[in-house]
Amino acid sequence: MNSIETKIANECQIRMKWRIKEEVLKEALNNAADDDTNMESKYFKASKIFGVEYYLSIKFDGDDPNEINLFLQLEFEMAKKIDATFKLSVKTASYEENSEYVYEESNGFGNTLCTRDEIFDAEKKFFVNGIMEIELEGTLKAIGIKRKAPESSSLGDVLWENDDDKDLTIAVKNQELKAHKWILCAKSPVFKAEMESGMKEARENRIEIPGFSFETVKIVVEYCYERDIKELITEENASELLHFSDKYDMKFLHHDVQFSLIDKISESNVVKFANASVTFNAKELREYCVCFLMKFVGKSTFIKCAENLREEITSEIGRRSLFSIVE
Repeated sequence: MNSIETKIANECQIRMKWRIKEEVLKEALNNAADDDTNMESKYFKASKIFGVEYYLSIKFDGDDPNEINLFLQLEFEMAKKIDATFKLSVKTASYEENSEYVYEESNGFGNTLCTRDEIFDAEKKFFVNGIMEIELEGTLKAIGIKRKAPESSSLGDVLWENDDDKDLTIAVKNQELKAHKWILCAKSPVFKAEMESGMKEARENRIEIPGFSFETVKIVVEYCYERDIKELITEENASELLHFSDKYDMKFLHHDVQFSLIDKISESNVVKFANASVTFNAKELREYCVCFLMKFVGKSTFIKCAENLREEITSEIGRRSLFSIVE
């Protein structure tokens, strides 16, 4: 048991009485939709287990419209599990149900209380003088403490979503994208030099990016905000992304695009990727393409568009196919 658990109790008693007016339950039943519909009691905090709330609920089951269920609901985030032993009763109707259940998440557990016909039958005595009183008695025991905090938004995500402070307009053909100037300058020395040049773009806080699609530029800007773009990199936009990252000296993006493509290499696209690696100075991608093609030297394997391989690639394959003698 860790130090947090030794400093507080991990077990407590729970008790409550829930009084429901007959006309309120009838109205809820009449308004019940086809899916599960609930009535809920007031919420109570577990007295000694931190971060735990409990309450009772009446569920009208959509699968069996005639059935009325009574549940103990727990809400918790900090405990890993809650072991609950409890009794639910309506003493006037001689109803009593004992249960034991381990809650692994915020949820409810219980059993059938009665049918719709029975609950309003005066002889069953669920309601006395127009009131039904449900009693809960039980014990809750926390099993373990969650130490990992809920994931919060990254700074990049927060900045990406906040348009108010963005001070740079990026124009791509007829579309525009807003960004923080300092973020782009931190990711690209080319952008930084352009923004510090005193030229028109720097004075107006607006840059035109010709020769690239808006989709490609948007992916690049998202990358600058450290958002995950792996799923956005495709065979169709890969060459443009390599070109952009090479042109604007974005070394980390250049590296990440290469390794994303390496994961996608096959006989049908290796020529396209190999040629792009030469054009856009993608050394890691080029090395992998050469090694991939070397597997097929001397074999009858169909490589799509093999006749279009750049000379730099074919000569390297030829060189590696020969034994070398070093003196």
